[in-house]
Amino acid sequence: MLPVKRVIKNAVLIILLQFLLAAWPVDAREIVDMTGRKVKVPDRITRIYATSPPATYMVYALDRSLLVGLNALLKETERKYLSPDVRSLPILGGYFGQAQVPNIEMVMKARPDIILMWTSRESPLNRKMETDMNNLGIPLVFMEINRIGDYAKGLAFLGKLLHREERAKQLADYGEKALREATAVTGAIPRQKAASVYYAEGTDGLYTECDASRHVELISLLGARNVFRCPNKTEYGMERVSLEKVLLANPDVILVQEREAYDRIRQDKQWRQIKAVKERRVFIIPKGPFNWFDRPPSYMRYLGVKWVLSCLYPDLYRIDMVKETKSFYRLFLELELNDAQLREIMAG
Repeated sequence: MLPVKRVIKNAVLIILLQFLLAAWPVDAREIVDMTGRKVKVPDRITRIYATSPPATYMVYALDRSLLVGLNALLKETERKYLSPDVRSLPILGGYFGQAQVPNIEMVMKARPDIILMWTSRESPLNRKMETDMNNLGIPLVFMEINRIGDYAKGLAFLGKLLHREERAKQLADYGEKALREATAVTGAIPRQKAASVYYAEGTDGLYTECDASRHVELISLLGARNVFRCPNKTEYGMERVSLEKVLLANPDVILVQEREAYDRIRQDKQWRQIKAVKERRVFIIPKGPFNWFDRPPSYMRYLGVKWVLSCLYPDLYRIDMVKETKSFYRLFLELELNDAQLREIMAG
């Protein structure tokens, strides 16, 4: 027999679920999500729980008032640049790697109209998600976004789903234009002149990604060459490498995730032997509120495309990143950056 406490807890959850279902709007429509599933959703969606940071961020850009919760505690760099009404939302968890799962009780209390999941069509998580969420009776909508080229399609889908088509088109148009500009620049670069890049992760700078990893998509997209060519061991990435291998690769450019690693790479005598360090082509990736390059991947990569391109080929791609960054944050985050905020973001 089940313990009495568990029986009572399960009974409470069932009663709560029945209450939530009874409170849902009667008006509904059938949609086809981005993985081809037919889903019945309320005609007017006003409350959304997204199961991963990229999906949460996309809803934030379209209409942050729709969010009912966050996936994890906000970092200080995130809190500073997000709207106060979002900073106070409950933490609901989610499916975003490293054995993370949603807090089902908190999700139920948040009363979302739909649950939005960022996924790929073949992801093994899909079946688990469907099983978990079907038990709640909350419509589960999949968004399939694998590469930066899929973001415009994802924005258009979400815009239609939420009746925010005009806003979605504004954001997608910016991204498509950024990718066209990048293609025009990189298309003129001879293959033999492509910059070689090392992506330094971790506080010591000795974690990285294989060339085929989605985490380093911007490197190949922009006509550069990732110095580590290897098969991915896991989807998560973060492959451990030795400093000797980095020295041997001798990259033209180093892109760095962590401030501690950035300082070490520029100051350590061994790292100074590398071409990128000698020529002062070591760049820390901007953050705040979200990373411009990776972890997590999001529409911030639209701005990241321009920033990385300016790092790789400053003679071919001249851009005022101060002006561009302020314009981007105004459009996507509805945030007017001052000069102090901009310096902080650019400092990683």
